[in-house]
Amino acid sequence: MRTPFLLPSVILQRMLVALCVCAAGMLVSRATAQDNAAPLWRAAFQAAGYGTPAPIISTDEEAFLGNLHYPVTQEERAQLDVLLQRTAAVRQQFDAAARVKRADWDLDRSKGFALTLEHLPNMRSAARLMRVQVIAELDDSNSADALVSLAALGIMGAQSGQDRIAISSMVGSSLGSMLADTTNEAIDAGAVDQKAAQQLLEALGPLKGSDPFRYGDAIKGEWELLNNSVRGAKSDKDIQAMITAVDGGGKGSEITLENARSSAESLRTVYDRAALAFSSPDPNAAIDALRRLSQYAEGGRFGPLAKLVLPEFASIYQRKLSADQDLALLFARLQVIADGKEKREDVMNAALFLSRASAGARSVPDEVQESLELLRVAPAALDAPRTERAMDILTRADRNVLKPLAEAISCKRCDFTALRHRAPTLDIMLLGGIRGATRMALADGLRRAREYKQPEAIVAAAVTAYRVGALLAMDPSLPRSALAHSIWRETSAAVQEAAKIGPISKTGIDEMERALVFMPTGDPFGFRKGMEDDAKDIVTAGMPRRDASANEAIAARVQILKQRGPGAVFARVAFASVLNGDQMPDQRDAALIRLTDLYSASAIEKITTAVTAAKTQHADSGGSALTDMNFEVPFDLPLDEQKARFKRADPVRGVQFIDVNALIALAGSDYSAAFDTVKAAGKQP
Repeated sequence: MRTPFLLPSVILQRMLVALCVCAAGMLVSRATAQDNAAPLWRAAFQAAGYGTPAPIISTDEEAFLGNLHYPVTQEERAQLDVLLQRTAAVRQQFDAAARVKRADWDLDRSKGFALTLEHLPNMRSAARLMRVQVIAELDDSNSADALVSLAALGIMGAQSGQDRIAISSMVGSSLGSMLADTTNEAIDAGAVDQKAAQQLLEALGPLKGSDPFRYGDAIKGEWELLNNSVRGAKSDKDIQAMITAVDGGGKGSEITLENARSSAESLRTVYDRAALAFSSPDPNAAIDALRRLSQYAEGGRFGPLAKLVLPEFASIYQRKLSADQDLALLFARLQVIADGKEKREDVMNAALFLSRASAGARSVPDEVQESLELLRVAPAALDAPRTERAMDILTRADRNVLKPLAEAISCKRCDFTALRHRAPTLDIMLLGGIRGATRMALADGLRRAREYKQPEAIVAAAVTAYRVGALLAMDPSLPRSALAHSIWRETSAAVQEAAKIGPISKTGIDEMERALVFMPTGDPFGFRKGMEDDAKDIVTAGMPRRDASANEAIAARVQILKQRGPGAVFARVAFASVLNGDQMPDQRDAALIRLTDLYSASAIEKITTAVTAAKTQHADSGGSALTDMNFEVPFDLPLDEQKARFKRADPVRGVQFIDVNALIALAGSDYSAAFDTVKAAGKQP
């Protein structure tokens, strides 16, 4: 069976083989640039050096762009700005080509499988540049331009699916999923209000409908390529060469030119049946029908030619289905916003803004971080120059730290999966930076309260910090819960310190009490839910797929972890972090972002030792995939045996890491104590 995903495959060869766009014999489109984007793209690709030894973006830079997501760090933004400056003129050409909805490349389909599609990898590269342009515009709070760029990215996906060739439709699907991911980032970032959602829905009209990337036409077009390849063959040897190139196995020696021609003509109905399945409104029925066609082909029902060259229709359909689902969910989300059912603050994701604030806090020089911490907890220890330097940093931190915090607490949802961090993980850099950002806010509030003898100055900072703790508990993991708990304790201490200057007004007290009620009452700081989610992540992390046959075993393994208690789950989270090479807490970390008060050096040493032992054991047993260590207990064993072996396989069994039970015991009292602290701050000392 021919598959579009295996090399060598003519479908992939068509995408990867580059034709010289400067050749004198290059086909000139019969359509004009005004109604055909292809000539504009050709000129843009030439300007970008695509298909040459020296493209405008190197291979390493392509990898950087492919892995870049919003929000970006300062280091990432610096590198991105260099690339954007270099490609400014080329991106203008991309934008012009993406304004034309039709792209006709005048493909010479008579070449059959020898047809090359050099424009497809170029479209992918152009789309990556357009995507990171959106990210940069979001980072600049330039929502208007970001939305224009998103619309262009959508049109590029639609254009890619207009070739009536399967690989072209799959590239279009890939760009469609890229559009959905990037637009969701824009929504999470608050760049899409009701008017913007309406405009995007209108601009992305070509991607609506049941087959936006024209898979039905592409499947029929695949038969045309097959038929043209066979018709163009002159001998049995030509047919055998074609089959070898398509199938990659060289198994077509028994097929003659004569029976290939008769088989190709009869296969037209098979491709038509496949195209009909692609248009089915029922995905399950479509997959069943396509799998049956493949089974019939493999069994020889459609003849020896079909057995070797018929595409893997079901695999192609899965690509279509995935992209269609991504777009359907996106359009549904946009429609809710466009209809005014959800406002900007309802759909914004606080995790993005917390990440930006975290990066801003981490970028503060180490020596200044120490001064800022002293400004918060021991201002008398600072001399005048260090105090002045710390205050200067606070003044300039508004954009990178305080403003993102303010945007975060205006959000009604918080979903850390949008940051694409591995799970489970301690998220040391992210969480250390978030606490560092809240400490900067509290330091600024206390500094103002002391300097101006106005205890009211702490209110805004306390509201921010309390709300940040509640946001962390909204999407908890054990590390996020521990951090939320720490932030609340530090905030209550800051409120008590400000209240020593004098009572806080009723208005200020009311503001802080409103912030406090965002914390869930039944599970303050989210420790219990965090343990549940972490246990699931531990069991399912790295799984290539999850199907019904594994669900019972997964539930059993999660239950085993939970029965061992939150401390054992936390130890496994730490183990996974070290195993994955994540940064660990260090006493040498800068003062604002240091987390060694939560994770002691001895605890980290125990986990590190366990990782070293596990790696050694894994290597001795001949294992090759360390990331699969959790899954050496097969899911097809009897459930009781799975449970027993899973217990024995725990790499940190018996390791004491963090006493989460003690934190949970304190959670309820510290939650209540925050209310008491705020109430007491309004009374005369």
